[in-house]
Amino acid sequence: MELAIPLVQVRSFIQTPLVHLHFGTPTQEQKDAFTRVLQGHIAIDSAIFPSGVTGIKLDALARNALWQDQMDYGHGTGHGFGSFLNVHEGPHGFSSDVPLKPGMVITNEPGYYKEGAFGIRIESALLVVEAEQKEEGKQFLAFERFTQVPITSKLVNYAMLTRKERKWLKSHNTTCLEKLSPLLDGDKRALRWLKRECGATPTLFGKGRMGVGGVEIIWD
Repeated sequence: MELAIPLVQVRSFIQTPLVHLHFGTPTQEQKDAFTRVLQGHIAIDSAIFPSGVTGIKLDALARNALWQDQMDYGHGTGHGFGSFLNVHEGPHGFSSDVPLKPGMVITNEPGYYKEGAFGIRIESALLVVEAEQKEEGKQFLAFERFTQVPITSKLVNYAMLTRKERKWLKSHNTTCLEKLSPLLDGDKRALRWLKRECGATPTLFGKGRMGVGGVEIIWD
């Protein structure tokens, strides 16, 4: 789920790429690009849509933030997959005209690649579920996230995020910490890494403290 310089790919037991890792200190250009990709990732993750909508109709949600900076990616936004089966397993996907239905599993993986410089892809696995019904007779669908990997805060330009996006990020990392901490109880090194990656999320409001290089970090 991270900026990759160089690209390092880890695969999970379900046959889909799960996480890309970043090493070193990101440049401002890399942080801005990562944040645009993250905004598209959040848009898909948070989507609520009418029953019968196809994946391809949601694809633009993942690309809209990138388009604002005249950026894009040349691969699909996501695909279906199975357990110990095919990496790409249809018939549904964000490039497909097959309607999404409850029970389908699909990846959410917008990205950005600057030739000869760096590549980004933030990926998670989503389950299609029924959304909470607000009006009788109208069925809407949403996504439930399977993947529990924190978003590395050093890669995010928080000034570019909306309040809603910052809230999503804080909620996601908090959930990762709550669900993964018990599994790492016997591994202090891994637990320290998890707590660092799931740390406090800066916002643009409230009281802050001066950080490294004289940069003010403001916490929720």
